[in-house]
Amino acid sequence: MTGVGKSILGGIILEDKEIFTSEDPSEDGTEACFKGSKTINGQLVVVIDTPGLSKQGPNQELVVKEIKRSIKLAEPGPHSFLFVEKFQKITRDKIEALQVFQDTFGKEVMARTVVVFTTDEEVNKDEVKKRIASLTEQPDQACFAFNIDDMGQQKSRVKELLEKITEMKKKQKSIYTPKMLQEAEKTLKHQQKKPRTEEQWSFFYDRFGLYGTIVGSVAGYFICGGKLTPSTGAALGAVAGMILFMGIAFLVVLAKIKLQTCCK
Repeated sequence: MTGVGKSILGGIILEDKEIFTSEDPSEDGTEACFKGSKTINGQLVVVIDTPGLSKQGPNQELVVKEIKRSIKLAEPGPHSFLFVEKFQKITRDKIEALQVFQDTFGKEVMARTVVVFTTDEEVNKDEVKKRIASLTEQPDQACFAFNIDDMGQQKSRVKELLEKITEMKKKQKSIYTPKMLQEAEKTLKHQQKKPRTEEQWSFFYDRFGLYGTIVGSVAGYFICGGKLTPSTGAALGAVAGMILFMGIAFLVVLAKIKLQTCCK
């Protein structure tokens, strides 16, 4: 997400608050990934600050593309991801941003992700669990609350966060690799090419049936002849129109299914 304190958090981790605060947008108007590193307690810690996923609109694809580039910056691959969010009410755009994150990096990513809630107040573990459940629907998802305004607690909180990441690394026993990203891209493309779901086709049929009923009813009302009254003609026309239009809908669906089968 953007505007949630991720750049500030990255600077706190690397003990350099200016490292990610002077970012300039790229030529296409989107932010770029920035990389910083520092040896902490004898261990090299590399932090890559990415653009915010909430930046919707025409540049969204460019933002996602830039975030994917962060995998190359962390070669041979990142050990973990930090999905940074503010500790407040979970809104629809935040859930959508998390979905984009999961779709972009695939099913392997959440097991290597710590959801970090930036906050300016002290919060207890129960409150954090409620937030994480409402955001990810996974109560066992790794999460962490970080008060970025508490200068006196920053070092100890960074230590705790790094320990949590180390613990998660031991469970996964592998880094997130470019191959995992490629698999995620294939899965996403496959999902986007999937034919309509049963619910969508049902809506399609119902809509065609409604159109047929309306058209048939109007036609039957005005075209009726002989002993038929306008109302009777309208009723019969509605039935005939519904059958006709749903038959057309069936043929359209059949043609699309055959086309999709031939193109596979």
